[in-house]
Amino acid sequence: MLVKKIENVKYIKVFSEFEALMLEAELIRAHKPFFNSIAKDDKSPIYIRISKGPIPLISLTRKEKLDPGVFLKGPFPSAKTTREVLRTIRRIFPYCHHKNAPKPCLYVHLGLCPYPYANEQAILAHRKNIFMIKKLLLGKTKSLTVELKKEMAKKADDQKYEEANLIKRQIEGLEYISSTYRMPPEFLERPTLVDDLTLAKLKDLQNVLNMAKLPARIECYDISNISGKFATGSMVVFTNGVADKDEYRRFRIKFSATPNDYLMLEEVLTRRLKNNWPVADLMIIDGGPGQLNVAVKVVRKDTKIKVISLAKRFELIYTTDKTTPISLPKESSARQLLQAIRDEAHRFAITYHRLLHSKQLLS
Repeated sequence: MLVKKIENVKYIKVFSEFEALMLEAELIRAHKPFFNSIAKDDKSPIYIRISKGPIPLISLTRKEKLDPGVFLKGPFPSAKTTREVLRTIRRIFPYCHHKNAPKPCLYVHLGLCPYPYANEQAILAHRKNIFMIKKLLLGKTKSLTVELKKEMAKKADDQKYEEANLIKRQIEGLEYISSTYRMPPEFLERPTLVDDLTLAKLKDLQNVLNMAKLPARIECYDISNISGKFATGSMVVFTNGVADKDEYRRFRIKFSATPNDYLMLEEVLTRRLKNNWPVADLMIIDGGPGQLNVAVKVVRKDTKIKVISLAKRFELIYTTDKTTPISLPKESSARQLLQAIRDEAHRFAITYHRLLHSKQLLS
């Protein structure tokens, strides 16, 4: 019945499953589409519920209409995905979901619940976190971050350094969400947001590296080994700023049994260039000037490829046309893109390394 009624299909790109869930919930709430009114298991859509009272509790509910003063966010497509949303939030703002808990539970020991039944101070801490969670679910991350920074500065002035450090961790969590996740209104106002931001990052990277054209194909290389054993190399590819996993390649080091990252990198790049794969606009090497020199020596015949290296400690960018490394601020979109690509190469390399190590243990 649904298929018969479809006239056209529109879609909005998002960066993550978390964003997709939040956007879907917002669209269902706004439009109340017929086919989303009842789930396949004949249950109503699920909501995040925050009760009222001196100790507000967070729970899941399928009731759309509740008593006045009860906070409701949703609907979400399933209980599993809604719990994933709450799990992300709970790492930043611990909360309680047990009514009249006689003793601290595991969540308290893990630092995920302030246990508001302990004393008045714990109740106030819990209510404060609930207030923050409501603002976060409403998409008010920027104003929330500003408030927390003011509070952190005041705690530091009062020499309450442990409390200031706790708030600092909350701010870092919020900044991660706000830089990684976008709230539904942003996608609704600008459906091309993902493509626009990705293009902006590529243009910023092009300017930083002084490249003649936009780096459409970016390759990044990483070496993973323990004392030379089970050494592996990874090549991840980003096409137009997006991970292109069909183009990923992994290499098992053949010619170096000693822990020499330079020789291993040289082997990986030499084997890569022997293959008739698409030519990269930009090659990123995980490492410093030493790794960069090795890479340039291998690819010097192909002058079309721009080669740089990215050092982990201070995220310094080494290039062949500058005598000093490039240092970009944390908020730089070019730096964020390079870090994301480098981290993906590291993840891919270490995954293969662990696979080989596991096979050896089993044999």
